[in-house]
Amino acid sequence: MLRGHRDSVSGFALPAVLIASVVMLIVLLSSVSAASSVRVALDEQYYNKLAQEAAEAGQARAEACLKASNYVATWTNSTKLRPDTNCSGGTLGSVSKYIAQYGNVRTTFEVSAPITGTSSSAKVTVTGMTELVRQSNTASVAQTFSQTLVRTSSYNDMPQIASGAGWKTGGHNGYMLATNGTLYAWGDNSGNQIGDSSLGLTLPSPVKVELPAGVTKVKKVFNSGQGASILCILGSDDHAYCRGVGGLGGTTWTRFGIPLNRKVIDMVVNGFGADNACVINDLREAWCAGVNDFGQLGRAITTAPTNQATVPISAPTKFRLDLANPAPPAGTTLPLQVMKIEMKDWLTCVIASDLRPYCAGVNSEGQLGRNTTTYDTAGGRATPGRALMPGDVGVIDIKLPYHGSFDGVFYLGYDKSVYHSGHNGAGTSNTGNTSGNITDLWELPRRITTAGIPYGAIFSVGVEGDNKHTMCMIREDPADGLVWCIGDNTYGQTGNGGSCGGIKGNWVTFNLPAGEKGSAVLNPEAGYQMNSVMVITTSGKVYAAGDNTYGKLGTGAAMAGCNPTPAQVLMPFRPGSATERVKAVALANGDEYTAFILGDDGRVYSMGRNNQGQLGDGTTTNRNVPVEAKIPRQAVIY
Repeated sequence: MLRGHRDSVSGFALPAVLIASVVMLIVLLSSVSAASSVRVALDEQYYNKLAQEAAEAGQARAEACLKASNYVATWTNSTKLRPDTNCSGGTLGSVSKYIAQYGNVRTTFEVSAPITGTSSSAKVTVTGMTELVRQSNTASVAQTFSQTLVRTSSYNDMPQIASGAGWKTGGHNGYMLATNGTLYAWGDNSGNQIGDSSLGLTLPSPVKVELPAGVTKVKKVFNSGQGASILCILGSDDHAYCRGVGGLGGTTWTRFGIPLNRKVIDMVVNGFGADNACVINDLREAWCAGVNDFGQLGRAITTAPTNQATVPISAPTKFRLDLANPAPPAGTTLPLQVMKIEMKDWLTCVIASDLRPYCAGVNSEGQLGRNTTTYDTAGGRATPGRALMPGDVGVIDIKLPYHGSFDGVFYLGYDKSVYHSGHNGAGTSNTGNTSGNITDLWELPRRITTAGIPYGAIFSVGVEGDNKHTMCMIREDPADGLVWCIGDNTYGQTGNGGSCGGIKGNWVTFNLPAGEKGSAVLNPEAGYQMNSVMVITTSGKVYAAGDNTYGKLGTGAAMAGCNPTPAQVLMPFRPGSATERVKAVALANGDEYTAFILGDDGRVYSMGRNNQGQLGDGTTTNRNVPVEAKIPRQAVIY
């Protein structure tokens, strides 16, 4: 008898096993597919994160370029900002177009032209990209991941305030530029810096400044602060004009003599022992006039400093950055352009479109940062040259001391560190040396802050007399906002408490009250200060330490020179309130005995010495609390 045959495996019928195997295979394939999908998703997330980080790097670069150009757009949609370009979008042949590159992965960014708003803002759009290149052909991109970031940067525009003190006439002035372009001035007029002699020598109440023919309003106002009584403006016709004593201007307005077809976009005025000024035109060239006794105008001199004639304002000379970079790297399409300029005394420095510093002038203590103390012309180095920054770090800001010929140059690096070249006579090199030894020189810029701790603003604080200087900075971290100072402490201006006098050879804290933080954004007008330190905090309050001989600190304290502990400037209460004070939005502390604060109500408040009516309150009485400069009410819309 035949018996039926049945295939089996371990007691299971073969069809069942086959079905189970197929199901298991499907499950396995599904698992592999799911794992593969997860891997792809993780890879995409990783590449998008790299693109975002590239976009953030582009934002930082764009912000640095905007700061360097006072928020005037320097690149366009046809010449976008990239890792291998200067701030004008010109290619730098020696710089890689990629931020990072490893294996077949590389990242980069491009920044479109910023959109400048009507409310003191610039909107910047940045696209960060991660590119995957083919292994067989690195010139061929297989896939691109993109992330776009948009940031709006706000900045102070108008109203604008300025203060001046001219030792050559003993003159002290205040200036206020209203939002409608009307310029008001008060104080000393002995050099006709405010108007003709019919106005009188002393103006204790603000007057409207008559403008040059063809100029209907003022765009910006410039003066030197402590130094000479020189007033300069940028007019509605996009030309610069100056008047006042010294080697610039005169008793009437004189046009800064660049070609008529060129526009002025920015300017700097110096009166710190050497009367001179520079403008930046729409080609981003710097043209300078005035005293050139140490070659600080970037123009060679052939006579001894005491016999050096001034360069007339009607015929300025070009600050020759092409001499500083005679052989640009291969692939460079644009010459170096000037983004920002700073000058004091016998030094002129610019930040160029490659974000590097170039300086000319006196170099006896290695101030120019070129690893030498030699001269190339009578008294100085008249050929602008690049300061040899450590690691070739770019520069966001430059500040020069009073006198700039002695303490050297201070740089705020692109890495947010602070650097110094020159000598350590006032202890500002952060070495602990307080002997004032002039042989303690730094011919190469050296970092004077701790690596990795970011600073958003630096400002220079002078004290009359050579080799007396203080340097302060504001930490950028919004959770911190600490203010630090170093150097001369004649009046207690380092704000560290204790006694006055001597030198602080290492950084000390400017002792703001608990909860108060310094603001880099609110202190752009505070780049240069004299005899004292004033800081606007994020709460809109102002704290001050230092010389209060004439009540300049505005704290209500007795008028005395020594004030080492910061105290609040007593801004007036708002109308109808006994508790809420007017907040500060800008300050000008460049006069050694008088200070000015712009309130958030659009009014100017002043304090300190008033012997020439420089407080603008209609009197010549010194004040130890802020009083309002009596500018016509219709002119202070804010």
